[in-house]
Amino acid sequence: MGKFVLVACTNVGRYIIEEFMNNTDIGAELVGVVNLNQEQAINKANYDSYADLVLKYNFPIFYCDNINDAECMDFMKNLNPDIILQSGWSQKFSDAVLNIPKYCCIGEHPAPLPKGRGAACVNWAILTGETEWGDSYFKMVSEYDKGELYAQKFFRIEPYDTVFTVYEKVAKCAADVVAQYASKWSEGVFDTMIQDDTKATYYKKRRPADGEIKDFAQDAFVIHNFIRAQTNPYPGTFINTSKEKLLILSSNFDCEMNTQLPQGCCFAKTDDGGILVACKDGSVLEILRVKPETSPSMWAKDYFSDYKLPFNILDI
Repeated sequence: MGKFVLVACTNVGRYIIEEFMNNTDIGAELVGVVNLNQEQAINKANYDSYADLVLKYNFPIFYCDNINDAECMDFMKNLNPDIILQSGWSQKFSDAVLNIPKYCCIGEHPAPLPKGRGAACVNWAILTGETEWGDSYFKMVSEYDKGELYAQKFFRIEPYDTVFTVYEKVAKCAADVVAQYASKWSEGVFDTMIQDDTKATYYKKRRPADGEIKDFAQDAFVIHNFIRAQTNPYPGTFINTSKEKLLILSSNFDCEMNTQLPQGCCFAKTDDGGILVACKDGSVLEILRVKPETSPSMWAKDYFSDYKLPFNILDI
């Protein structure tokens, strides 16, 4: 039976582990996992330690500072893997790591490569209004996201999806791909597709500060996408008020609603616990859940209960 080492640190890796451990027909064995240690994981928004899975399934795991550290490489070499499978890992693999497995290192990338190369691709897909999306598996080479493709699965990003629910769809794709291909890959059998570099698109890394809303001079649907693309488990969308940083966790949008009020004006409270905010060209955004930076989350209607309507949300 072929042997896999998994290098992962997010929810996608969690469901890859579950698939290996529970699918008796998978035809391959997960012999070990590499994850980030707590210090390195502090800036990983969707980090998952798999601590409960280690207790449940008792597999070898190594928590590292860097995938290229000698001690980490020794851990992987001693497991003698046929394949190293990587998911959600930001550190670049050195040539020494790429040469550890018998066959190759396979990277999982939550985008329909060659479209969506780079960083934060799920966040960017929602931000830019993508609806048809996918999850790709490719041979890892010295250049990011450029190796030949070994598998792809596709899905829709719905208007009600958030970055969390899209990553859950990616996790389902990952489990399905592992179930279908793990046995073949561990025997060195690959269905190869060459990436067309002329069709490649690239996304840049996003930082917490990129989540700030400085005005409401965009269409409400664009701002709604901005909010749902950066909500939990990511740092989130926020406004800076006169007294604190206010995170906006969720929102809604009704294309039939319109107002003549100025942009940023909060003019009504809703039965769903939200407040209505005027945006570009009279479009209306419903802000539902908010969270003061150091306090529990609450309904927007409750947070703004002491403010007399109408008021400008950026002037509070």
